[in-house]
Amino acid sequence: MIEWSDKYSVNVAIIDKEHKGFINLVNRVTVMKQHNYSQKEVEDILSELVKFAKEHFEMEETYMSTFKYPDYLLHYNEHLNFSLHMIIYNNQVINGEYKIMDELHKYLQEWVAYHIHITDKKYTKCFNKNGLK
Repeated sequence: MIEWSDKYSVNVAIIDKEHKGFINLVNRVTVMKQHNYSQKEVEDILSELVKFAKEHFEMEETYMSTFKYPDYLLHYNEHLNFSLHMIIYNNQVINGEYKIMDELHKYLQEWVAYHIHITDKKYTKCFNKNGLK
């Protein structure tokens, strides 16, 4: 389980709140992985992950574009890569291959460790300078 701590904070309240929600989704995957789960449960969690990603990424990307964040394209490409992974996992589940929780869990853990903990922190200075705190 991942516990929220300041090491994940990007010092932007609205984004930190959403990242906490994402970590809660990752923790739900952790719990599911440890128990028997149905195809429907996997479909539901993937649906929530896709919905979260779409809304959250659009918000971050809007700020990046508005504030002329210099690494916007690199960041956008990481978002795109996440979205593509979710599509692949979703397609596997639709095709009856719903025993993907180990792989999904590993991917999400790596995403939190790298994207939130490292990549997202890079925009903090730009966002704060533009009044987003």
